[in-house]
Amino acid sequence: MSPVLVYESLSLSHADELATLLLNDKVYRHLGGSPPSFERFRVGIERAIAGPPSDRSNEYWINYVVRDAVEERIVGRLEATIHSQVAEVAFLYGPAYWGKGYAMRGLLWLHDELLSLHTKAELWATTVSANNRCQALLRRCGYSLVDIASAPHLLSYDPGDLVFRGPPTS
Repeated sequence: MSPVLVYESLSLSHADELATLLLNDKVYRHLGGSPPSFERFRVGIERAIAGPPSDRSNEYWINYVVRDAVEERIVGRLEATIHSQVAEVAFLYGPAYWGKGYAMRGLLWLHDELLSLHTKAELWATTVSANNRCQALLRRCGYSLVDIASAPHLLSYDPGDLVFRGPPTS
């Protein structure tokens, strides 16, 4: 059975539940680091809600929490940074929800949401090379691994990351 999901705009009221879900060694092992303190995590949520700094007016940020409608619990987070006709997508889910279709459904929903907001944006994603789960999900959702040299300027790219181009948006 496919999970029934509800998407909510990220707010500060989600910080505690998100921290309980995501400040986990298993999650951060896939991100190439260790969990931040709750205070740093909360600052990250505040920054995401505030959006890009005023000197980056060509960027648009969208951030959602994903909630299981039956359990009424937050299961993950979706985000996208849109700039120069590029939409960089990202997702983060709690380990208890891995492998159950939540992330795939969420990412496909995010594609539809982005298309409704920015019909010409190309979809892109980056991930650390060790994050096999993320790579598999991106491929299942129509992304292809590309060389960084063939990608536009990506704000989420760090040296050594893998770069994925999303499915066509038109």
